[in-house]
Amino acid sequence: MTCAKLISETTIDRNPPRSAVIDGRFVCGTLPRDYLASLGYYPLRETPAPAPAEGYHVEPRYALDGGEVVQSWAQVENPPPPPRSFSKVRLMRALKARDLWAPVKGFIMSSETFADEWELSTTLDENHELVKNAVGALRTQLEIPEQTIKEILAESVAE
Repeated sequence: MTCAKLISETTIDRNPPRSAVIDGRFVCGTLPRDYLASLGYYPLRETPAPAPAEGYHVEPRYALDGGEVVQSWAQVENPPPPPRSFSKVRLMRALKARDLWAPVKGFIMSSETFADEWELSTTLDENHELVKNAVGALRTQLEIPEQTIKEILAESVAE
């Protein structure tokens, strides 16, 4: 039987001591249950993880119940994915392949801030103002279909 010590609702220690001096004797191996309980280690009752709902994952939770550490599961919403980073070179190539580089470059150079950031950067994050505004300009000013924009960005992701 596995024993565990409850550290917090989300953390247990599964490594009880394997040796001790009990009543003046050195004991090695599986220690008596009452001795482990005196140190806070109790039998661990584990349960199978349930299938999470779409967009969620499950995380174990632990509680002390009647001389046992009992495992349960909490459904937790998945965190949003980190923003993608785009390679300037790949972005330029994807735009050139669709004859869109000249208007996008014109848009970038029309703002001193964007021009400076474009010149100084090797990659740009998805949530960067330059990327957001350039994508918006592609949509509205150049009337580029959403699917084409998605393809350009997918081809431009930095590795």
